[in-house]
Amino acid sequence: MGTHPSLLDVKNLNVHFQTPEGELQAVRDVSFSLRPGETLGVVGESGSGKSQTMLAMMGLLANNARAEGQVLFRGENILNVPTAQLNRVRGQKLAMIFQDPMTSLNPFLTVERQMTEVLQTHQNASRGQARAAALKMLENLRIADPQRCLQSYPHQFSGGMRQRIMIAMALLSQPDVLIADEPTTALDVTVQAQIVALLRQLQQDHGTSIIMVTHDLGLVAGLSDQVMVMYGGRVMEHAQADDIFYNTHHPYTRALLESVPRLEHADDELLAIPGMPPSLRNMPAGCPFAPRCAKADSACQRPAPLQLAPLSAAEHLCACHHAGAKA
Repeated sequence: MGTHPSLLDVKNLNVHFQTPEGELQAVRDVSFSLRPGETLGVVGESGSGKSQTMLAMMGLLANNARAEGQVLFRGENILNVPTAQLNRVRGQKLAMIFQDPMTSLNPFLTVERQMTEVLQTHQNASRGQARAAALKMLENLRIADPQRCLQSYPHQFSGGMRQRIMIAMALLSQPDVLIADEPTTALDVTVQAQIVALLRQLQQDHGTSIIMVTHDLGLVAGLSDQVMVMYGGRVMEHAQADDIFYNTHHPYTRALLESVPRLEHADDELLAIPGMPPSLRNMPAGCPFAPRCAKADSACQRPAPLQLAPLSAAEHLCACHHAGAKA
């Protein structure tokens, strides 16, 4: 958004899965841009296509999946390129922190071995240099007794600590873009707040661009410059963060906001969105949110294009036939 050059441009990204029941589309026409030092929050319930979008960008889709479109990193398309070419970018320029650090950390290797490998592989650092850098990174992340941490194995740590180690590993090569896929899901609120503060600090120190993927709109509020709301594999709404929170156009975004617990309404009943997200096998023909939407009418039998919302700030995109109508 704006005139600055983009670091990352995703254009018309589609992800299809080949299954015994036929081909399913998990991601449909997703486009966005990210500038240096900017944070994009990608929000939606489970199954909305958020993670598949990120895995496609990283070249980590399952074997039965295929991606179409473009992922331009500094102008170079990295979607579906050979692994050797992708590895020059992945891990070093583009890094990803996954939801479950236990599946991403090798249980048989010490933390030191896993952290130093990145630098020895990508930056030809000596073992001593790599160890010193790993130690400094753990100190930056305020990990107590970093020396002992390096000599330990993943199972010896709590979930919050493992998540910090994952972040430390991702940051060691000082990536230009850090994708954080639900990085705080399994953590308690205090640790969540620490991880978010850490990401913000990182951005200030290194100018890292961040894509924060989450189902929690509250989490992206204090961190994001722009927010993209996904549902049923599509983008429902995409705008500057303030516009998403204060000038919401899509009924789904509004429903997500209403389901965020608030201190000033602590005694009120929590609002849940009725119904369930659609299954890929049984996607509605029109707007994917229509079956759960109070505003749905016959117009919603056909998909709404993602377009500028009426009477909205610059570049506020919304895919709703009733965009701009008051709640």
